Amino acid sequence: MKRILLFIFFFAVLSSFAANNYSLVYAQTIEASDSANSPLLPTLPTLFPTITPTPSSSAPFPILNKLNELATPSPTLTPTASISGIPAQDIVASGSAQDYCLNVPVILYHHTEPLEIAAQLGHAPLTEDSTYFEEHIHYLSQHGYHFLPLDELVHAILTRENLPPKSVVITIDDGYIDAYTYAFLMAKKYHAIINFMVPTGLVGQPDYMTWDHLKEMVASPYARIYNHTTTHAALGLISQDQIIQEVTTANQDLKNNLGINNNIVIYPYGNYNDLAIQTVKQLGMIAAVSTDPGTDECLSNIYKLPRVRVGNEPIEDYGY
Repeated sequence: MKRILLFIFFFAVLSSFAANNYSLVYAQTIEASDSANSPLLPTLPTLFPTITPTPSSSAPFPILNKLNELATPSPTLTPTASISGIPAQDIVASGSAQDYCLNVPVILYHHTEPLEIAAQLGHAPLTEDSTYFEEHIHYLSQHGYHFLPLDELVHAILTRENLPPKSVVITIDDGYIDAYTYAFLMAKKYHAIINFMVPTGLVGQPDYMTWDHLKEMVASPYARIYNHTTTHAALGLISQDQIIQEVTTANQDLKNNLGINNNIVIYPYGNYNDLAIQTVKQLGMIAAVSTDPGTDECLSNIYKLPRVRVGNEPIEDYGY
């Protein structure tokens, strides 16, 4: 009996020792495994350094700087108080109590020559055939329309005055020679006032009017000349300094060559943006003309007055 009890005691001690030893070996194995793998963890991000880029203190892209320049007015440009006694106007919201509108069609033409000649010269898409152009002027004259100078329309809007019934403004852009040989001829024939928008830097170039042509036209009661910039630049696509150069140089040209004090700008291509509007306003211009469609000429769009495009159809087809 003593032998059996001694054997059981010895077996229990041996089992306890084996269990403790196994636990120690397992723990050491796990620890060794963790220790062997742990150095890999901090090296993983370095395999893909672009996944978590660090903040950069470098300057923005150059194009963003350029856009900021275009959106920021020059600090040296100050508004002029008035020109011709009419203050430069703040644009009021359309439909507001302060708005004032006149429903007057401002009709837009470019070339006014025979279509066969225009086709040979490559500018048929911008051409009103001279026969149709004369029919337009004749029809408007015979149906009681009042041909209005552009500055008279602008003055009426700014001073909230009425205009004669059935007023219409005829505009011809770009100063092409056919504006003299055809359109001005029709103006004299029908005693109709026509407004000519002239890029002054193109005067005297091939296919354009000369200063002598323009002097003859200004001396008559049937032509008005306005600032269409110097080089026919799209004002909505250039810098503020370039806008200033385009507008002020053209005004100086009109003053030096024709004795005209101009305060209205016609946007080449009808192109403008907020910077262009702000700049021409600060230069003392009291109005600007676009190619936006419409006939409501308002205080709220005084720096983007709309016009009506017509083609080679009878003018009555457009509701006149």
